[in-house]
Amino acid sequence: MTYAAVIFDCDGVLIDSEPIANAILAADLTEIGLPMTPEESHRRFTGCATTQIAEMVRAEIGVAPPPDWVSIHNQRVRDAVAAGVEAIPGVVDVLDALDSAGIPWGVASQSGPLYLELALGRVGIWQRASGRVVSAQSVARPKPAPDVYLEALSRIGAHPGSALIVEDSPTGVRAGIAAGARVVGFAAAQDPAALIDAGASHTVPSMADLRRWIGAAPPVGATAR
Repeated sequence: MTYAAVIFDCDGVLIDSEPIANAILAADLTEIGLPMTPEESHRRFTGCATTQIAEMVRAEIGVAPPPDWVSIHNQRVRDAVAAGVEAIPGVVDVLDALDSAGIPWGVASQSGPLYLELALGRVGIWQRASGRVVSAQSVARPKPAPDVYLEALSRIGAHPGSALIVEDSPTGVRAGIAAGARVVGFAAAQDPAALIDAGASHTVPSMADLRRWIGAAPPVGATAR
């Protein structure tokens, strides 16, 4: 293994929650006056906290969402994800490889603590990551600020300069870079160029590629094909 520690984003990296969340987000935004398809919500809002999305909506349409919109939306997503989400294919093999090599890993997410417990618990990751899952709600600033990644690294006793972060959104990539770590872009459902433009040193299209790459990192700026 090339890195002393690995920190993963959650949605779209550990769990295949983005299709579920984007369908609900598109419907909820359309209902409050910002017509949206799931594909557009994915393109525009992946990596954003719901509070950030509410501010973006207010700026775009000139009217703030209802006061309870964030909590109602989050509850809908939480219920749907907890009922039906699956792990990203191959991610358990990656975690097993890290554990076998004695490489500590953690999770840093924009999502709330209860959501993370329910969603990661459904796929068995919460149970093996006790104390190493950090929500942006528990730090001062969400991504793209580095706070949630710095906290996750602190919890596993890792220095940013020796760590790898796995992210699937430009917002998250910028947060990892700001934390001082190297970031690999997980591009299974994201434009690799957008992740590279945000600062990722490399992109991988699958967890199988990530597992192979972690043991033999290419030069900075290389992109998997």
